[in-house]
Amino acid sequence: MSDYEHFQVKRDEDVLIVELADPMLFDIALVMAWQTELLNLDRPKQAIIDFSQVEHCSTSVINGLLRAKKRITKNGGQMKQCGMTEPIRKVYRMLNLDGTVFLIYDTISDALAAF
Repeated sequence: MSDYEHFQVKRDEDVLIVELADPMLFDIALVMAWQTELLNLDRPKQAIIDFSQVEHCSTSVINGLLRAKKRITKNGGQMKQCGMTEPIRKVYRMLNLDGTVFLIYDTISDALAAF
């Protein structure tokens, strides 16, 4: 497992699993650092973003994920997300991202099985 400041990365075969570590992703400096780390990851074909440790996040986080997803899909890959609390998932639904732009699963296992 590789350690970054704002998340941990591990692999399950060809899938890169990014476990977000900060429960509150609001502070603009934190979010900018987080986005930079995320976008500097190697470009996996398949990635899962695990929100299970995150209680709240800003729309800047979602913007960073949109940018990361664009990079991954440009190279023929897929990104899935999992482990969201209901308030975060509600924001995704309000923005019409749940099931349209992002595929969201309850657990890492569920997301892995969907590849």
